[in-house]
Amino acid sequence: MTLNRRHKAILFITLVLTGCALLLGAELKEAIGFMMLGGAVAWAIGSDTGSKFYAGLKGVSGSFYSWVRLPLAMVLAGGILGAVLLCSRANPVLAVVFMCAAGIFMAPLTSIPTQKLLLRIPLILLAGVAFFAGLAGVISIDISTADRYAERYGELAVTGFMALLVGIFWLSKGWRLVAKSITAPSSAETAPSAGVTDRAWGQYISLSFGVITLALWLSLLAWSASSTWAYAPEKSAVPKGNNNLLVQVGFVVVLALWPYHSWRRIVGREPNTEPKNLRRHRRATTLVGMTFVIMLSLAVTYGIQNGNDQHMVERITAAGSDLTKVGTKIGAIKQRNLQTTYDYIQAYAEVETMLPEFESKIQQCAAVYAEARQMDESRGFINTQVFYKSHTPEMWKNNYEALDLVRQADSLTKQETLTIRNMASLPASLQPSYWQTEFKPLLVKEDELREKIQTLSAKTK
Repeated sequence: MTLNRRHKAILFITLVLTGCALLLGAELKEAIGFMMLGGAVAWAIGSDTGSKFYAGLKGVSGSFYSWVRLPLAMVLAGGILGAVLLCSRANPVLAVVFMCAAGIFMAPLTSIPTQKLLLRIPLILLAGVAFFAGLAGVISIDISTADRYAERYGELAVTGFMALLVGIFWLSKGWRLVAKSITAPSSAETAPSAGVTDRAWGQYISLSFGVITLALWLSLLAWSASSTWAYAPEKSAVPKGNNNLLVQVGFVVVLALWPYHSWRRIVGREPNTEPKNLRRHRRATTLVGMTFVIMLSLAVTYGIQNGNDQHMVERITAAGSDLTKVGTKIGAIKQRNLQTTYDYIQAYAEVETMLPEFESKIQQCAAVYAEARQMDESRGFINTQVFYKSHTPEMWKNNYEALDLVRQADSLTKQETLTIRNMASLPASLQPSYWQTEFKPLLVKEDELREKIQTLSAKTK
């Protein structure tokens, strides 16, 4: 079977997304399933049947269908956005990408069959309502997930709608321009172009700078959105009172004018009737596409890793703080002015009640450390931690040494508690000598252990 442009485009996007998912830690069965779904979509959309069906939709001229075509397209777009939000836990980058792609392919279906303003406005409003109705209908399939991510869903519904409009009114124009520039003209269109002698190298340079600038800005937005999503997917990414969505969308559209007009000038100066021009156009579009894919993929990967790292740092900090609080309480009891054996018996009776909680906090801290260490070891060559000056193997060594010292302190405290309990069972006259021979050596070990902990704490500051 010969692959057409639709096959190649969808398969290319599928491979890129599958590769990114594997880099981010997805299981092999999930990646294989995603590739199978992408292959099925590519086969359906790229087949002759799909092409004829799509052409038939565009060519239908019935009066009723021309009026319901736009609302139906918007319902479909809303349903696609809802499915993406549910499957990706409200990933903003995927929502924008899918809506931009939906806008490109649905642009021919969004024409309004009248020029009368009084009829156009209700139809446009109906289309907007249809979009959000389709979105709500799909999201309502999973009520529990919708409740958990309700705040982000509301934010991304507006963002996705804006991305859809950008795809319909702006990206579709660029898509048609690119498709025209890499398509060989028919025999009827092939004609000598001796009069076209303008050079386009300056426009190629302008195109390169424009593409890199646009890709850098989009990568920054993708990194920020991915980082926020990975850190707290159930929370809104936009602070309260910050309504800068229109500004961001407007700035991206204005920034995209630079490479768009550069490419228009290139196509105007280098018509496809010349085979060498056609080859150059195909190579240029391939290079531009690779640039965008690589930069955005790296930005998303680094952003998700950064968000996961922030979340893990908070978990480590919280576990360490909980452990420190319990340890401080135990230490405060031990540091009381204990003069008699009765004082020790009373104090260590309090300590004994706190030991289960102390041991539980140690286990929780160890589990978080193990999870963080496993996450670090599973990273590939794309690792955002190379940008963290404080994240070094020495840090992990110090963390594990500190945890080991805390375990020793816990074990020693248990010995002390058991010793004091045994002392309490003796007659009062024998308790001082027992304390001197059995308990005092444990206090010496405790002082040595405390010095080690203080030395390690000074080293990590």
